[in-house]
Amino acid sequence: MSASSDPSHEFGLPEGYFAQSAFLADEFVEELSRVDLEFARKNAVFEPKPFVRTFERALDRLQAAQGALGATIAKLEQTANSSAADHGKKMARLKKTFATVGGSFERLETQISEVSSNTIRIGEQLDTVAKEKERAEAIKELVEFYAELNAGNTRHLDALLEGGAEGMLKVAHTLRRLNTIVVDNEYSAPADAAAKRQIEIYSENFEKAMLSSFETAYRDGDVPSMGVAARTLDAFNGGVSVVKVYINQHPFFLSSMVGHSPDSADDGADANAMPDASDMAARPPPPDRRLAQLYSDTRAVMYKDWAIISKVFPRPIDLMQQLLKRVFEQTIQAYLETLLARAEAQSALAFLRVLGLAHQETRRLVEDLQKFDAETITPAVVVLETARRSGNNPQGLLDMPGDAQTASAQFSRSRSRKNLARTDRGGDAAIDDDDDMDDEDAARERLGEARSGVSSAVAIAVLIGRSEGDNAGVGLLHGFLNRCCDDLFESYTAGGNYMSTEQAHLKEAFRQILVPFVRARSERQGPSRSKALLGMLSSVTGGTSSGNSGAAGSGTDAGGATTAGGAATEAEGIINPQTARMMLQVHAEAIARAIELESEATAADAVAALTGQLVSTLGDEYVFPALEDVLEALQDLRQEPDVHTFDVVRVANIVVRLLQVHFQRAVVPYLGNGNYIYRDAVAEKNQLMSRVEMNLNLITNKFVGACKQWIGGLLGKQRKGDFRPAEDDFTALEAGTQPCRQCTEFLRRVEHACRQSLGTDNQARVLGEVGSALHAMLMDHLRKFVVSVAGGLVLAKDVSRYRETIASFGIAALTDKFAVLQDISNIFLVQPTALKSLLDEGPLARLDRATLQALVQMREDSRSSKLVKQFTS
Repeated sequence: MSASSDPSHEFGLPEGYFAQSAFLADEFVEELSRVDLEFARKNAVFEPKPFVRTFERALDRLQAAQGALGATIAKLEQTANSSAADHGKKMARLKKTFATVGGSFERLETQISEVSSNTIRIGEQLDTVAKEKERAEAIKELVEFYAELNAGNTRHLDALLEGGAEGMLKVAHTLRRLNTIVVDNEYSAPADAAAKRQIEIYSENFEKAMLSSFETAYRDGDVPSMGVAARTLDAFNGGVSVVKVYINQHPFFLSSMVGHSPDSADDGADANAMPDASDMAARPPPPDRRLAQLYSDTRAVMYKDWAIISKVFPRPIDLMQQLLKRVFEQTIQAYLETLLARAEAQSALAFLRVLGLAHQETRRLVEDLQKFDAETITPAVVVLETARRSGNNPQGLLDMPGDAQTASAQFSRSRSRKNLARTDRGGDAAIDDDDDMDDEDAARERLGEARSGVSSAVAIAVLIGRSEGDNAGVGLLHGFLNRCCDDLFESYTAGGNYMSTEQAHLKEAFRQILVPFVRARSERQGPSRSKALLGMLSSVTGGTSSGNSGAAGSGTDAGGATTAGGAATEAEGIINPQTARMMLQVHAEAIARAIELESEATAADAVAALTGQLVSTLGDEYVFPALEDVLEALQDLRQEPDVHTFDVVRVANIVVRLLQVHFQRAVVPYLGNGNYIYRDAVAEKNQLMSRVEMNLNLITNKFVGACKQWIGGLLGKQRKGDFRPAEDDFTALEAGTQPCRQCTEFLRRVEHACRQSLGTDNQARVLGEVGSALHAMLMDHLRKFVVSVAGGLVLAKDVSRYRETIASFGIAALTDKFAVLQDISNIFLVQPTALKSLLDEGPLARLDRATLQALVQMREDSRSSKLVKQFTS
């Protein structure tokens, strides 16, 4: 805003006053009267007239400005209304124009669609006309060939044969269609018999010539010529004959029939026998040498043959399936049956080991072939099929001969064409149905797949639209190879055959391992139990004498005589860690075979069943019978408790720990976590461990009770004169009494057994209970015998020996008790005058006075010296 048009000057206000964003009436009035206010301040007199004139002028100007502003606003509103009306009219005209244009485009699109439909119909009609023309030409050509052959003239076909690979392919197609006509017109007029006979003769000669050409090229290693013959025969009869020739003449099968015949296999069996296969103590033997060589040859043949098959045959993966099926069903299965029959005749263990190793080697072969399939065969087939579907010639992709056009390429090109309507004419219908040669190829392929049960991998690739990046690591032959492997062993594993054999072997192996233990128990039992146990033992040895004598002997040695100490232990009927280890080793090997031979769905059940068999046998037939024998021996309190009882406790603990470690390492990884199989197996194992622990606690308590009873019996042999010896009896003074010597020697044996066999806590518990019982019995024992002055020395010697023995236990509470007992023995040594101070001032002051009085009364001089009165005063 310029200075001349600024309304602020008219009011006498500062420039740009009305341009401010905020307007305050008080400030405006103050600014208007600023000059008048200054004048009034200078004169110190308030004169209202100047203010009134100033405000009147300002009010007049404001009213004039308000009128001008209202006129401007009215003018602008009028202009805006006029512009809005014009805009509305323009938008209405524009909308109408757009509607007109849209309608025009819709009509144009409809016209274009009609023209396109007409064009498509015209194109389809032209295509139909072209196909009808081609069909007519083909029918005409076939009629000419048929007529010539009916007349016995083959000049035209012979001329085509001289045209090279393309001519031979055309002859193959022609003969195939002619044969179809002959078959469909089987009941035609007799005039056609000559043509039928001539077609059959010519077709037979043509097939023989092509097969002869293929065999010659096969022997000479001429891959291009093999490819020409194979593709020609594929166009003639689907390639059935050439595939059969290729497989039957394959050097691998010829050498297998010579090298792996039953006679040669049996001859090699003796030289290649596995003597350790029946020895359960020995490690499993390596895989059979002949089988390993056969699998190595199979790998080499498949790797080598694929390079030829992929270049020669139009459908290479189908031929690979047939070749592999022949290898598995004929060569491998024949040798496996011979090998397993030989092992089964040797022993059940040898059969199971050979079966597991054969399955393992077969699985390795299958995995190698599956890897080769995924890395080489499947990518090549996918490339071929992709090229065929795109209409390109796939021959160059796999270095196929370029002088012939494959039937598969014909098929892939023809798939893009729509099927034509079939006519209802007899002969023409037959020609029409077989005119499209590749449609017939597809039908024959589907028929062959239905008969053989093997799907065409190429068809699979087409149906699923597989590319090179799909399903990495899994080839088209993956499932087929798995089925081949399963079929080899189905008769041995299906229907629970393997598991029944494995469980029977495991049961027999456990019984063989327990033979020394069972024999030793039978010898220690009474006549009736001995007879029963010996009967069980004879059933074990008798059952293994025929066909398994080597296994029985090896199992006995491994279970009972692995070491000299182990043999002595088993001979005494006491459990041995070596026997348990042998059982766990046999069980671990059985689990490994079950994991190898059973499917993933049944492996956990198999492992659980084998583990249940181990737990049951280890507990019910080995550990618990031994513990029962120990408990029975402890029932006879007339004999000294056998300290070897603790050896049984120690070995039982070792067996339980071995079972726990074996369970965690060899069983749990194959049971899964959280399922009912895992829970049941863990519960069964824990139940065994709980029962063993309960029995061990019972044995320990029984042993402690027997020790108390035995010590009491030894102390009961104390003679009344032992503590009243003659004055010149120095032997008693030096050696102590015989019951004391027997007790301390027994206690030392108990202590040594505890140190050797029990843990720290159990040692303290057992020795503490025995020591406390001895202390209580000695306190009562001292109140039964009168002690003389010399006998006091003997008693002190005995107590000192007891104290020394108990001190070796290393239990502080017992040491303190026997120190007090040593002080008690001083009651019988001190002079009568010093007795009161001994009882009142030393550790004896804490004892019960009645007990001390009873002990004082056992002094020989208690009545003569009036010690009782002195004690009570």
